[in-house]
Amino acid sequence: MNQTPMMKAFALMLFILLPWCIQAQNQIVNGKKHGEWEVRFEERPNGLRYKGTFDMGVPVEVFTHYHPNGSPRAIMQFIGKTQACKVTEYAPNGLPIAEGRYSDPGVKDSVWRIYDGSGKLLNLETYEVGMLNGLYQTYYPNGRVVESGQMKAGEKEGLWVRLDEAGGKLHTSTYVKGELEGLWTDFDGNGRISRRGDFHENMRHGKWLAFTDGKPVKALYYHQGRITKEVAY
Repeated sequence: MNQTPMMKAFALMLFILLPWCIQAQNQIVNGKKHGEWEVRFEERPNGLRYKGTFDMGVPVEVFTHYHPNGSPRAIMQFIGKTQACKVTEYAPNGLPIAEGRYSDPGVKDSVWRIYDGSGKLLNLETYEVGMLNGLYQTYYPNGRVVESGQMKAGEKEGLWVRLDEAGGKLHTSTYVKGELEGLWTDFDGNGRISRRGDFHENMRHGKWLAFTDGKPVKALYYHQGRITKEVAY
């Protein structure tokens, strides 16, 4: 179809103004990003990589990052001009894979929830200045807790409890700086003690008792993880 002179003039005006409009949106003020920004993938000029608002180089309000398929990869709600933000991260299929808070760029803080590809909760993690510090839990596909305990400076610390898929207690253990240290207790299907003893430096140590129907039936003595004596009751 032949273009009229008016159509040609309009097309020329769009060709001239479009780069100016994009530049006007992605502003640089005193060497810093400012105002509303939209950034696209280099290999896919029509594919949006992220959009959001800067206040003199500092991200504010809501930023949305995208997967190459166009679905959101992360939605970040910034708290004032602190660069702290709440974030929800998504898989390419649109389901959440993580949600939590950053205190600074890339520094996890407070409680994070991690999900599998189908949207089911996998882990609950507590961070302090980017390091695991506080409650840590893992979950079965049915939503019940697998294991629960405290992390300190990125390592297991204190009492940890492991459960079965029905919520019954399997065993309890004690950690110091990520190593087994102290009492370990196993439980049977009726919730009674089936075995109990101590760990030292991540190895069984000292007297361990085996139980049947809640009553001790055998004692095993360990030294640095090796049995040195066995006594039947």
